[in-house]
Amino acid sequence: IIRGKGVDVLLESLALLEVPFECIVLGEGNHREYCQNLARKLGLADRVHFKGFVPQEELKSYYRECSAIAVSSVWPEPIATVGLEVMRYALPVVAFDAGGIKDWLHDGVNGFLVPWMDRQAFAASLTRLLRDKQLARSMGERGLEIVSRKYNFGEYIEGLESLFERVVQEKR
Repeated sequence: IIRGKGVDVLLESLALLEVPFECIVLGEGNHREYCQNLARKLGLADRVHFKGFVPQEELKSYYRECSAIAVSSVWPEPIATVGLEVMRYALPVVAFDAGGIKDWLHDGVNGFLVPWMDRQAFAASLTRLLRDKQLARSMGERGLEIVSRKYNFGEYIEGLESLFERVVQEKR
């Protein structure tokens, strides 16, 4: 939880929601205390829970309980791998259009790609997924298809091996 990860912007967006929700914030960082105070100030303390560091093997249990994932990064993430990770659990993603996120998040397909820093649009996208479980489910399923097809680790390794073989052949 550091400034560029946008947890403060996420909280400001959540304060605009008019539907029931519970938000779990995972991770540690020097911006955590500020964000916890902001959550209290915005009246979200009973709906936003800061869990701190969670070991990788425990993340699955959190993902299984989610309806959607908010990737609130406001700095230009090279890829934001957490999005790819949660797509493997068939979860729709709402994220700001920052950096390489648009490489895997296709607006209206596997979630919502929101204009940078647009809290109203972020809140509206989360609201839509929370109100329409079928939409959330179908977007999550499309995300799983995308990540399975495009970000398959085995195919990635095969592609690297093929690239290395071509380089070696060219050098000979």
